Amino acid sequence: MSHPIRIPRWALLGMALFVCSCSSSAPGNRGTLLKAVEAADETATIQTLRTIFSAETQAKAIRGSYADFPGLVDGGFLDARFSKATPTMRGYRFSMSASAGEFSINADPIEPASGRHFYIDSNDEAIHVNPTAGTSKSDPAL
Repeated sequence: MSHPIRIPRWALLGMALFVCSCSSSAPGNRGTLLKAVEAADETATIQTLRTIFSAETQAKAIRGSYADFPGLVDGGFLDARFSKATPTMRGYRFSMSASAGEFSINADPIEPASGRHFYIDSNDEAIHVNPTAGTSKSDPAL
């Protein structure tokens, strides 16, 4: 089972601060810094969705059915960060609908104006994105 690389948020913030301070000392850098942190959070969220998709695929192959977050943790497919029904990580809340034959996952920013919304399901590996509202299969894929 593969685990996502976990980089502490403070480390990414420190790297973003360094990059912004080196590029310019103009007052507009604060917005650039926030965008850099949001981009890092989105990248981590996309990787987390891929990890969850992989865990679901493994659960289906081994158990014959998909599982919710606690079921994936109990089966050893995901770590304890996913033990709640709606885990939160890196500024995103993950929610899942799972049955024996299918699943769908939404990743929504905890602060609505701080990032894009993502969706993935058992039908394919495409991650769908919506910049302003909850995402579904009908939204464009990344």
